[in-house]
Amino acid sequence: MDLLGLGRSGVLAFQRALNATGENVANADTPGFVRRRALLTTQPAGRGGPLERAPTSAGVRFATLVRDVDALKANAARTASGDQARFAARLDWLERLEGLGVSADVATRVGAFFNAATDLAAAPTNRAARTLFLGAADDAASAFAGHGEALAALGDDIGREAALSARTVNDLAAALVRINEQLRRGDPDDAAAAGMLDNRDRLLADLAAEVRISINEGPRGVVEVNLGSGPSAVQLVPQAGNSRRIGVAPDGAAVLLNPEFDPTPLRLPASGRLAGLLEASADITRARAALDSSAAGFAALVNDWHGRGVDGDGAPGQAVFARLGVATTVGKANAGRAPVHVVLADGAVPDASGYRLIADAAGFTLARGDGSASVTGAGPLLLDGLTVSIGGDAVAGDQWTLARLDGARGLALRPLQPGEVAAAARWQIDAPPDNASSGLPTIIDDATALALPGGDTTPPPWRISVIAGGLAEIRAGTTLIDTVPADGSLIAGPGVRFSVPAGAAAGDLFRISPTPAGSPDNANAILLGRLRVQPGPNGTLEAELAADSAGIGARIADTRRLEAAAATLKEDTARANDAVSGVDLEVEAAELTRLQAAYRANAQVIGVARDLFDQILGLSR
Repeated sequence: MDLLGLGRSGVLAFQRALNATGENVANADTPGFVRRRALLTTQPAGRGGPLERAPTSAGVRFATLVRDVDALKANAARTASGDQARFAARLDWLERLEGLGVSADVATRVGAFFNAATDLAAAPTNRAARTLFLGAADDAASAFAGHGEALAALGDDIGREAALSARTVNDLAAALVRINEQLRRGDPDDAAAAGMLDNRDRLLADLAAEVRISINEGPRGVVEVNLGSGPSAVQLVPQAGNSRRIGVAPDGAAVLLNPEFDPTPLRLPASGRLAGLLEASADITRARAALDSSAAGFAALVNDWHGRGVDGDGAPGQAVFARLGVATTVGKANAGRAPVHVVLADGAVPDASGYRLIADAAGFTLARGDGSASVTGAGPLLLDGLTVSIGGDAVAGDQWTLARLDGARGLALRPLQPGEVAAAARWQIDAPPDNASSGLPTIIDDATALALPGGDTTPPPWRISVIAGGLAEIRAGTTLIDTVPADGSLIAGPGVRFSVPAGAAAGDLFRISPTPAGSPDNANAILLGRLRVQPGPNGTLEAELAADSAGIGARIADTRRLEAAAATLKEDTARANDAVSGVDLEVEAAELTRLQAAYRANAQVIGVARDLFDQILGLSR
């Protein structure tokens, strides 16, 4: 009976070991599968019964199923995977950002606009040159607006991607809660528990790819998962109880804990795909702000320059660019397909709250977003300079949203005609060739200046005569209207400020007069060329645009280098972890051979015991 007991215990134990090895072989290519080993121990000797003496040898028994896991190597592999995911996500979106900039090529179109101004200066009265100038202005404005729209769409896309990543984190955390519950209730020594631990580790690996986590393992493999590590870590998955949820702030700049009920900003650790998305989102936001700043600077520069000159009719130059626009968004639940056409009157300022257009049985209602004003009718509808025309096929309940556009997205060429291009300077200043000095007076428009120092409000044309004592007499026609210093200081006049050159000598004469209609003067067109190379806080406008593009390129190069290093580390840590937890078919084949030999040996022990038992029975016959 002792031999039968020994053989039986060995057969049963090595059968469990063979099953574990066979499962290893069957799942050699299964992602996340961890190698199992059957742990065999000596079976304790039992007491003899009335018909059985105590066995002299206890035999062998199956103790537990062991998963070959090195916690440190598994954690290193998860961390490296999260770091690589962070840089890969950031690189992907930065490359998209760079691609949009290359496609828009704003700097080249702005340069073409300034080149068109140079051509205009060479032929200021030529209608074709004026038409080409306006075309180049429209092209530059369209480049800014189009790139602004593309960046806004990119920002919306990455916002949705970040929100999806946060939802993935929440789903994985909820799945880990269910795994914890199953592990607490299950048998820790059976194959089902090992499978649940494999699922747990796969979930942890997927979670670490989204955010940086730290793990505390409790009894039966139940885990507590924290977002981050150290004292500032936030518990995401408890060992018992429900998980906590995270979300992304509406501006896409931060992660919120408990976003639905008590939103609390979190400092997200710099690892995981979500961190890379937020970093790329910040880069996109900075790129949008830089483009808006450049667009505003460009429009202000050109509009101010154009206002200094006069057009072909001798009228002051108007603003070249409008800086506000309107975008229409069709309601997602609209049942009809009515087209909506919106025209913004020149110079109109749309309300900052935007507008809502609603179709009903009686017609349409156009209302400000804050509800402060509205109009109703069949259309067209007029409100705040907007003219909204609605086509057929509208269904009651259909809605449209009209949002105000500013920054780069709102930039557009105003409806100017070629004759309205102000290529000539506002004022013509000349002097006879026999003046002792070569300098000329300067004059600029200033609406805050109301009159000459003596109170006279007669505007130019003026005749200026320098007299003794460093003074100059100003005459309108033959009438002396004031005497002013001839020292180069800026002097107020009616709507202007001017100066008489300090080097002027007594007897020098000057004339300041408005530029007449049809003048071939090109001084204002030449001035735009000088403004082109005039440096601002960040250099010239074109240099600023080029620097913005170069900054994105440098950021991409840095991220690409970091991603390559992180990918290498990910491969190394994964290889080190697989060396412990992975399945090596050659090792398993040798293990199968060893276990089969042990199984056969124990089966032979049972066979010997059976033969002995038969012989004993034969002696009794």
